Amino acid sequence: MNIEEDLRQYIGEILLTQGSPAAPRDDEALIASGLIDSLGLIKLLAFVQQRWQVDLLASCGPEDFESIATLAAAIRRHGRA
Repeated sequence: MNIEEDLRQYIGEILLTQGSPAAPRDDEALIASGLIDSLGLIKLLAFVQQRWQVDLLASCGPEDFESIATLAAAIRRHGRA
């Protein structure tokens, strides 16, 4: 799996627990659209930290949390992907 696929799968699991049936597209807004709430964001950050050893809060800006595509780019820039 590549980074986008891993993120898509994990975010899909978060969304399923919130009652949404499908994972978002890679370019779809995650937070601004309300797809991911604050608890979902915390879970996502913990997943990224565990999976790729990247602390997105310490190394990234808000624009890096916009979509799966921007998250994957930030992980590639700052991590061991």
